[in-house]
Amino acid sequence: MLVIAVPAAGFAQDTTVLKPTCAQDPSPASGAAAGEPDLAGLWDFYMDVGGVPSFGLLTVGRLDGRYGGTLTPVRTAPVVIRSATVSDRKVQMIVASLEGDVTLNATLSGAGDRMCGVVTYHGGQLYPMVAQKRLQRLPDRR
Repeated sequence: MLVIAVPAAGFAQDTTVLKPTCAQDPSPASGAAAGEPDLAGLWDFYMDVGGVPSFGLLTVGRLDGRYGGTLTPVRTAPVVIRSATVSDRKVQMIVASLEGDVTLNATLSGAGDRMCGVVTYHGGQLYPMVAQKRLQRLPDRR
């Protein structure tokens, strides 16, 4: 199995390990809160663009009950998430780009902390993508 360690952007962040598959993920843990998984947070992503790796940061937040945010690849400028929806474990994101919208259709892991799917680019090109949600750190209260 290929495992990719991605240096986390920013200050004193833990390394995030991206597993490039969501195959055979367990179903949600018993006792998990009912309802849809929450996409809000920081996600490290990896996309295979025709054999060329593309890494970056996906930042998702909520405003007025809707998701929004940015996708920031390491090699290019940030792009805006136009919309993001979750239904059961299926995620769809529409991301703006200069050439037109790009769509991610993905499936969340049982824990809701990893999503794997396919990005549909302009002209119909398809690229696999995986995103791993960063652990949320609580402030150190001394």
